[in-house]
Amino acid sequence: MDKRKVILDVDTGADDAVAIMLALLAPELEVIGICSVNGNREVRLTTDNTLRVLDLLGRGEVPVYRGCEYPMVSTLKPGRKPNIPWREGMMTGVEALVHGDHLEIPETDLKEQEECAVSYLVHALKNTEEKITLIPVGPLTNIGMALRVAPEIAENIEEIMIMGGGFLTNNSSAVSEYNVWVDPEAAEIVMQSGCKITWVPLDATHECYLTTEDAAEIRKLGTKTADAVAAIIEKRTRGYSNDVDMKEYSGAPVHDALAVCALLDPTVLTEVEEVNCHVDIAAGYADGQTCLDRRMRTNKEAPNCRFAMHADREKFRSMVIDILKLADR
Repeated sequence: MDKRKVILDVDTGADDAVAIMLALLAPELEVIGICSVNGNREVRLTTDNTLRVLDLLGRGEVPVYRGCEYPMVSTLKPGRKPNIPWREGMMTGVEALVHGDHLEIPETDLKEQEECAVSYLVHALKNTEEKITLIPVGPLTNIGMALRVAPEIAENIEEIMIMGGGFLTNNSSAVSEYNVWVDPEAAEIVMQSGCKITWVPLDATHECYLTTEDAAEIRKLGTKTADAVAAIIEKRTRGYSNDVDMKEYSGAPVHDALAVCALLDPTVLTEVEEVNCHVDIAAGYADGQTCLDRRMRTNKEAPNCRFAMHADREKFRSMVIDILKLADR
């Protein structure tokens, strides 16, 4: 079976950890590299957490490249993006409960590569004989930078499957989702790259919540990987139980994992619309908004992405469990 070559771009992070595990276990995918970026935590921590996941799965041969310490420009104006990147010990409340600075996975002696993530992306995408799919599940800084350095690499990108954005559901402001809000300029660069792009936004990920009952079923698989995923779900469920925005759900979303599942089976996403999307970079009330033009008759710009309005929770749940069954004991 021909495997699809993918590069993950992560700000690990609990849900990133599950996404990495699923991508490494899925027989349809060949993870050729993982890039870390600032976001949920400072890049030092997101890099270390990524290496811990690889060690847990016994996949230390997969190279990890440390990416950008800061967003492209959004932190240059004082007050525009406070507390980015989150430094160790800064987070409190729900955010600390949901993420934590360090994954509750054993420390590792694995080391990152000497080459930085942006340089790696440029070299990998310039020198490949077959197209590569990108799965960014954090801020898009690394990919935006790489496209600025060498815009021709877009020709060798098969698809970009983005976990981020929101239409009716958002979290960092009234109209913006965290990954896009952190680095709107990078997101807009990616959106105008001409690449095939699919958005897996909060509208879809919130519907694909996992419960403590799901965690219990996963734990019965009896592997270290399953135990780690079950613990992440349980921790996120405890954290989100104090989040007023999640009060209508009986569990917790594992956002980034849905992006991997959507690459494996696009039908896990539902009501996927072809739209034209720009990202607001004006630093005002709509800063970081994924602005969707859904008009058919009057829109003068052609669709540049696919945007999932909903997702199938039961299919997602089944996919996660089936993939985790492939982990070695």
